[in-house]
Amino acid sequence: MKPLARYRSLVRDLILRPSGFTLVEFLVAVLFLATVVALAVPRLWNMGSEARTAKQQAIFGSVRAAAQITRAAAQVHNQLGPAGAVMVDGTTISTIYGYPAATEAGIIAATGIDPANDQVSVSGGGAQAGNSITVAVNDARGTCTIAYAAPAAPDSQPSITFVNSNGKGGSGC
Repeated sequence: MKPLARYRSLVRDLILRPSGFTLVEFLVAVLFLATVVALAVPRLWNMGSEARTAKQQAIFGSVRAAAQITRAAAQVHNQLGPAGAVMVDGTTISTIYGYPAATEAGIIAATGIDPANDQVSVSGGGAQAGNSITVAVNDARGTCTIAYAAPAAPDSQPSITFVNSNGKGGSGC
């Protein structure tokens, strides 16, 4: 076949051959996309809740660790009375019976929580034995909080409570 005839044959095939999708091909593509969406959307929808729960768990661990570290520093410096202060890594922490007080200068300073940057809200608190402070994860759909209560008496421990509820009786915030 001569090169010119071959070229004409190729052009004729391209112009005369129907192009595009058939109805069956189109329906298969739509079904495939619908299946992918049906599987992916619920997983993506739940990621925000999982992220808030992970943040809450991190704060809970931080509060527990900070209380124990502060207690150890208070024992070393003999600050086990109803009011005191210890220095940990250059941060002064107010204490009650050797544990952080339920204040900004107490447990919040000990954990290094920054409400603005960490997207949490801090409420309550007080410098007396037994007072409590609550750290809530912002934009939670339900209750997503950590409550810290300073020890109420000498030789007692603080109470640290993890509350995670989606507002519908289940867990997840």
